[in-house]
Amino acid sequence: MKRFVAVQEPTCTWAVLDTVENVPAEFGDVVLIGLGMGQAMKLASLANAEQPIRIGEGRIAGTRLRLVMAKAA
Repeated sequence: MKRFVAVQEPTCTWAVLDTVENVPAEFGDVVLIGLGMGQAMKLASLANAEQPIRIGEGRIAGTRLRLVMAKAA
């Protein structure tokens, strides 16, 4: 099973999710939601090609892929 997957959102847009953390991924300062299908699939593929360097991080085209983590209440 791949860690990063492209999933269709209820709004018919696409997002890249981390299947380990079950949260949307973030590229730079952009949360990877509201994407086109092609964009989401390409970004998920690139993220999976370069496995995480540290927990919660991977690389896409030289930029760290960070996860958006929910803050504990």
